[in-house]
Amino acid sequence: MSTRRILAMGFILMISYCCYLTLQAQDAAAGGAQTVTKTEKQTLAPKTTLWTLIKQGGATMFPLGLLAVATIALTIYGFLATQEKKMLNPQVIPNIQNSLEALNIQEASNICAGNPCLLTNIMLSGIQRLSDGYLDVESMEKAMEEASVEETSAGLKPINYLSIIAQIAPMLGLLGTVSGMIKAFGKISQGGMGKPELLAGDIGEAMVTTAAGLIIGIPAMFFYFFLKGKYLSNVSKLARMLGNLSHALVSASRRSESAEQEEIEA
Repeated sequence: MSTRRILAMGFILMISYCCYLTLQAQDAAAGGAQTVTKTEKQTLAPKTTLWTLIKQGGATMFPLGLLAVATIALTIYGFLATQEKKMLNPQVIPNIQNSLEALNIQEASNICAGNPCLLTNIMLSGIQRLSDGYLDVESMEKAMEEASVEETSAGLKPINYLSIIAQIAPMLGLLGTVSGMIKAFGKISQGGMGKPELLAGDIGEAMVTTAAGLIIGIPAMFFYFFLKGKYLSNVSKLARMLGNLSHALVSASRRSESAEQEEIEA
């Protein structure tokens, strides 16, 4: 079983477990609600909504909300950017190879420039070293190696932001927890120990921010490793494709030199 399938199954199991816990909590709340008398129902707090939880979480919920939006945006971008047709554009490889085999360096350069992607950008950097018409394989491969480091690092940077969010979100949640507990202990010191209704808001802030940080951080970490693995898988294919194109050019050049040598000897 591939790593991608294992990660997908793990994510599905995690979501299923969260849904199971939510249903259990709802069943428990429903069971408890059946024992409440009519008089007690009139004194119950209003139904909890997402907005009430955000307000209960306090100021820490605003940066956590921004991180949640950033996680969604980066995940969507990552799935689009790590597609093989987006990174490698396999459709143009035969055209580039045919141009290189015909030793038409200018045509190969135009194809790479007209179809920008990770593969063509790196190949174009190597072809540009051949602008003087002299086939210097070592110089070309060196240019491709330099460009590959730069291009792959730039492409992986947006995905790395998911890792940063996965570390920052729980820390912000912990900050909200500490803030809520400080407020709660402050009220306890003022004689609020026997009045739980005075402490409920501050304790609620501590719990809500912790949960929000984990809800954001766990998916961000999952999608970071998933997308990074997908990106590196395409990079490994990239090295093989570039090697084939470089070999095609070198082979064509050697055949041309052999043909010229035979003509001279004839």
